[in-house]
Amino acid sequence: MDLGLRRVDHTVGNVPELAPVVAYLKQLNGFHELAEFAAEDVGTSESRLNSVVLANNNEMVLLPLNEPVFGAKRKRQIQTYLEHNEGAGVQHLVLMSDNICRTLREMRRRSGVGRFEFMPSPLPTYYRNMKKRAGNVLTDDQIKECEDLGILVDKDDQGTLLQILTKPLDDRKF
Repeated sequence: MDLGLRRVDHTVGNVPELAPVVAYLKQLNGFHELAEFAAEDVGTSESRLNSVVLANNNEMVLLPLNEPVFGAKRKRQIQTYLEHNEGAGVQHLVLMSDNICRTLREMRRRSGVGRFEFMPSPLPTYYRNMKKRAGNVLTDDQIKECEDLGILVDKDDQGTLLQILTKPLDDRKF
């Protein structure tokens, strides 16, 4: 049975310094800069980063790259990643599905095959407050289905994003 997965939406990499990696990938792959975000755009006082999104010509291949920004109140997520993994690497990849609910049900049914384990569902208050976050985009039945499956819902000026996160696929010990 088809899982409903259609393509890799994007792959996120963490690097110690953006500029040399961006220059290398632009030369190697012919990618261009699609977007750039400074720490003030995507960080908080607790955890900050700089990010550049690279894309191929038709912008179907997206590669966001992150570097840590120092001076935050606590150790940054990106810096922790780099230290733990002893260097740069892929933090996560995002798969696009044509029907996340169907895909998720099928992946859970086959969980022994691919070792996919999903993060725990959010607290019930998350779903009670979802109408505020998602606006009138989702019906009450759709919100209930998201709650039953543990799907996260975010809305911004570009639309509504339904997503679920897997637990890490390995124990990070090499």
